[in-house]
Amino acid sequence: MSDDVSTASSVRSIDGPVERAMHWLVLGGNRIAVSGVLVAAIVAFFFPLTQFGLLAIGPGSAAASAFASGLISGTVTLVTIALSINQLVLSRVFGSPNELSDQLSGTRDLRRRVRDHAGESSAPNDPAEFLDLVAETLTERANRLGSAFEHAGGDGTHEVETYAEGIAAYGESITTKIESQTAIVNVLEVVLGTEYAQNMTATEHLRNEHGDRLSEEAGAELDAIDDLLGAIAITRQFFKTLSLQQDFARLSRVVAYSGLVALAASIAMALIYLPDSVTVPTQYLPLAFSLGIGVIVTPLAVFIAYVFRAATIARHTVSVGPFVPPEERSDTG
Repeated sequence: MSDDVSTASSVRSIDGPVERAMHWLVLGGNRIAVSGVLVAAIVAFFFPLTQFGLLAIGPGSAAASAFASGLISGTVTLVTIALSINQLVLSRVFGSPNELSDQLSGTRDLRRRVRDHAGESSAPNDPAEFLDLVAETLTERANRLGSAFEHAGGDGTHEVETYAEGIAAYGESITTKIESQTAIVNVLEVVLGTEYAQNMTATEHLRNEHGDRLSEEAGAELDAIDDLLGAIAITRQFFKTLSLQQDFARLSRVVAYSGLVALAASIAMALIYLPDSVTVPTQYLPLAFSLGIGVIVTPLAVFIAYVFRAATIARHTVSVGPFVPPEERSDTG
């Protein structure tokens, strides 16, 4: 089979400490922990600079006006943005009875198709278990296709067997990486790559090249594989929606909490500075200044941490079908 239609048999892997660290920062890590790392980095940046006098923070410096005006207004603005995001999330969960009925019908239809292909009486509710069922069924159907065509014999046997082995390996790679009862973002991460799109293209190529030589049984297996690959495409987009909605809802709540603390810290830091002195001993001022900055930027750090993950997920799930933008292909290939 030519390279442009070959199947992709594995999901993304993260190799090397730098790649793992970046992956933790932008996608895999707990967002509160990532926020804590960002805040700690900011405190660690400011403390030595103020400790050795490279930044002027004493009486008469611009620090007092920065705390009194700029940082307070910035904190209020950020909290306002978080509340706007919360309103956006709420607007996505509302709908008319007809719209909600259409969403429910689409979800139930997807679950019914997967259930029928798997030969089960019902499909799991847990996202990880549902994706695992799709992957296991995909592997099983691919093995059946290879066996059916092998027994039939004829031209293209090797090409079909290679295709079936690639599809089966793709399903197995998902199964080995999925964990039940895990966070939905971790489930989504398993299918962030472009393998599903390459396999859909390979399926189309195989049907057009050898469809007339496939037995009725092999044709049914190929149709099932195509439908299951489509289910993966739809499922990952649906999981993306759920993941981003959960993240944004959590973001607005955490920013509201931390924003209140940051606002209080801004006011307290502004009141530390008197016209010609400060209310804390001079030797403790660098530490107080650095910790104050850390508390004040916490809402921004939380916002950035969640935006990192939202932007990464959005970049890696731009396409719903076999059209894969070059940026997504280079990132996830």
